[in-house]
Amino acid sequence: MADSTRAAVPSPGRRRVLAAITVLAPFLLLLLLEAGLRLGGFGQTYPLFVPVSGAPGFLRVNPDVVRRFMVDERETPNLWIRPVFFPRRKAPGTFRIFVQGESTTEGYPYGYGASPAGMLQQRLQRTFPRRRIEVVTTAMSAVNTYTLLDFSGEILEQHPDAVVIYAGHNEYVGLLGVGSGFSAGRRRPVVLAFLGLKGSRVLQLGRRVLSSLRPARPGRRDRTLMATIVDEKEIPYGSALYRRGLAQYRANLRALLGRYRQAGVPVFIATVVSNERDQPPFISGQGADSAAWHFERGRRLERLGRYREARQAYLAAKDRDELRFRAPEEINRILREVAAEQGAHVVEVQEAFHRAARHGIVGHDLMLEHLHPNLQGYFILADAFYEAFRRQGMIGAWKAPVSRRQAWREMPVTEVDRLYGEWRARYLMSDWPFTARKEPFEIPWSADPVKSIARRYYHGGYEWPDAMRRLLAHYRSTGDATEAARVAVLLAEAFPNRAEAQRTAAAALRAAGRSDAGVYQRRAEEMTRR
Repeated sequence: MADSTRAAVPSPGRRRVLAAITVLAPFLLLLLLEAGLRLGGFGQTYPLFVPVSGAPGFLRVNPDVVRRFMVDERETPNLWIRPVFFPRRKAPGTFRIFVQGESTTEGYPYGYGASPAGMLQQRLQRTFPRRRIEVVTTAMSAVNTYTLLDFSGEILEQHPDAVVIYAGHNEYVGLLGVGSGFSAGRRRPVVLAFLGLKGSRVLQLGRRVLSSLRPARPGRRDRTLMATIVDEKEIPYGSALYRRGLAQYRANLRALLGRYRQAGVPVFIATVVSNERDQPPFISGQGADSAAWHFERGRRLERLGRYREARQAYLAAKDRDELRFRAPEEINRILREVAAEQGAHVVEVQEAFHRAARHGIVGHDLMLEHLHPNLQGYFILADAFYEAFRRQGMIGAWKAPVSRRQAWREMPVTEVDRLYGEWRARYLMSDWPFTARKEPFEIPWSADPVKSIARRYYHGGYEWPDAMRRLLAHYRSTGDATEAARVAVLLAEAFPNRAEAQRTAAAALRAAGRSDAGVYQRRAEEMTRR
């Protein structure tokens, strides 16, 4: 009996094999399930760049790329990146810049022409008329450093010569942030694991099953994104969640800048700025050292003419605003430290705004609401990047830099863009957190042709290219050569694959007496010779 019992006990080697099979079996099953799902055509990937339909050899940002950050795709917000066409193959002599960031970097609410990408594209091309300058934006509203880090590998595959970054305001409540309603978890390792496995069909199947077991969150239709994106409405200054947001920013930024440094790509990263004087705290605690207390102190100091002290009080109020739509000053401190550590160029945008603002305190003179600049503010933002490129001697010899006066006069923002932007800002402020409840917002009808085009564009009756073509026809009919040239150049940059758009821009620039017509004429001729 004892002998038969001993014979039934597996040998140590066999036990190790059985243990290995037990451990590996679930992984093998997952691999088989993954292979089967892929062979069956289940699931989807959302690459950052996709081919342009009807334009062979050109790429654009994927309009559905935001879906890769969704735990539940039914709740995907209406977010997309302004499509900028660029050649799949980077031509010799081309200087290619990628821009990363959030809604301000996107140019919200005006659009691409007001963004740092749009303004840099035009001004740098004017500065280097014999070089091909490509500025591609990947900026999108409501994102933070998780998105920037996730995009960076695909950006490097497109051979950038420089990267421009403006980001920091959405670190708490932007997609995947520590206080966001669109979250994969509050801990950075969990979020990074989610991003690393986002292409897995098994994970996508699991997400779909979980989504089917619970209803989609209500209340998102006909509301602004600000009104629906927040999960943690109160994140007190110095709290555990506050510190976690800062740690998330530091770690992601270090990884992002380190990746570009290893690839030898120079990075220009800007300090962030927001409305200090004219945006009271959204949510404040009580008593001394609260956001409301510091804000009222700023008001008193400003009335006394003690402007430097007033600015510090307003900044302290912003830092203690428990609704984290504006970056605390600690974000800029971390940005400067990590940039120095990783060899990135810091662009002091906040200082540039303070120099330009009334009494050195940023308010509605440069901001539309809590943090999006008006057109003057956007110009200051883009100008800071332009001057940083100039100081570093990027691209080549700066023989004929474009002056601020000329750049302001030729800003790539049309009257339709301006109206559209101002209406979008007013709509944003018609909902929480600017008001307690959603307020109606309507645009009055106007017989003015430009306002009529803008109104229809705002309501979705025209896509942006259609609106611009109609605006160009209007300016041609009225003989406004200056504005016709502005619109024609915007269309030429939007469609670099179309020779006719380049010829139209060249003709419009000549009619306006501008010297950069040759840039677009040469492009048209090169396309014709191909």
